[in-house]
Amino acid sequence: MQKKIITISIIKLFVIFITAGTLVSCEKYLDPGTPPNAIASQGAFADSAVALSSVLALYSVPNTTVGGNSGQTIFVANSIAGSMSADDGYFLTSATYDNFKNNTLAGGNNEGNLIWPDLYKMIFNANNAIKYIPLSNGLTTNLKNQLLGESKFWRAWYYFYLVNYFGEVPLITNPDDAIANSKMPRSTVNSIYQLILSDLTDAKSLLTTTYPSAQRSRVNQSAVSALLARVYFYQQNWTAAEAEATSVISSGLYTLETSLNNVFINTSNETILQAFNTTGVTQLGIRFIPSSATTPTFVLYDTLANTFETGDQRKVNWAKSISYSGKTYYYPFKYKLRAGTAGNEFTVVLRLAELYLIRAEARAQQSNTSGALTDINLVRQRAGLSILPAGTTQASLILALEHERWVELFTEWGDRWFNLKRTNRIATVLPLIKPNWKEFQKLYPIPAFEITANQNLIQNPGY
Repeated sequence: MQKKIITISIIKLFVIFITAGTLVSCEKYLDPGTPPNAIASQGAFADSAVALSSVLALYSVPNTTVGGNSGQTIFVANSIAGSMSADDGYFLTSATYDNFKNNTLAGGNNEGNLIWPDLYKMIFNANNAIKYIPLSNGLTTNLKNQLLGESKFWRAWYYFYLVNYFGEVPLITNPDDAIANSKMPRSTVNSIYQLILSDLTDAKSLLTTTYPSAQRSRVNQSAVSALLARVYFYQQNWTAAEAEATSVISSGLYTLETSLNNVFINTSNETILQAFNTTGVTQLGIRFIPSSATTPTFVLYDTLANTFETGDQRKVNWAKSISYSGKTYYYPFKYKLRAGTAGNEFTVVLRLAELYLIRAEARAQQSNTSGALTDINLVRQRAGLSILPAGTTQASLILALEHERWVELFTEWGDRWFNLKRTNRIATVLPLIKPNWKEFQKLYPIPAFEITANQNLIQNPGY
């Protein structure tokens, strides 16, 4: 019996988790034909205060602190895992998450298990909100639209990371059918992206450009357009990617910070969406900045540290050198704080520089090299670099954009890992520093306990 409890799928646990956490005045919803978990779900959206609380829980993965399983997700699944799997950085003085660095993940690795369950837990929460917010009689139309828009954004966000880490994954949208969910097979990548695009299109129509929070820590229409631009970009829909990026760039709400040291503070005008925290100190700062001046923790690969052009102020301001065992290493220093209770840093979820780089590549792919050069040169000039000349060819420009994304977005949300796969450059780049790397490792293995619990799941090839 104990073994069965340990191996039960996380999907089967969702109903237990949500029912226990959202049981609010359920007696008034009792109906002979209503499933018990549906009663609890409806209760979570009975009035504005409870509904708001339920939707704000969707922000917990990009906003939690280290400690529980969810706290791991912010830096493992969405920043550190991708950074280590690619060629951004790794833990130098410990074996922490070495399976990502060495591309030796297996279905039973604990590191891989941290990613899948937490993202599906949050998808279940989003499914719950998306189903029951429209049925609530205690919410105004405006509040329904806001909360539903936020919920659809986050469901799209979580599926985007699942599909880019694992490939085909179960497409679960009904929060009430626990038995069917627990037996769900993997859906195609295209079907996952169809849901992502549908959710984001709906969210964009439901939200406004006004932030429903004092700072840019809750989703607005521009955040949706920013994620839409990225998704279209990954789908090679260059026209749509350019249009969505342009809608954010031209909104007048955001500008590139002239000082690189202001990009990651919580008042940055470059930020489109950030994860609020009560201390003003991010978990990435805690993880990346060494506690000792002589002992590094997480460092950049030499290939990244050496690829910055001479005079690139991003290396000066976003990386910091440290001497260890007779060698100079660099560690990420985008976030400057690793301790305190009155800091001024929130984790940046989406920012304007990425939109310029998305639009630049979308334009380059459409043979608009002059427009692409305008965008990439804005990012380069902000970093203190000379502009790329007008005669730059399309092929050279696309390679320059690969480099520019790397030095601009390193250690941010697995961007380098995802983009090496997106451009089919991963098999060319990674073996240069990881001789044992194999093509199948571009997808992570599905956790073994999920396959044990759900025999309709098939493991990724090679594992």
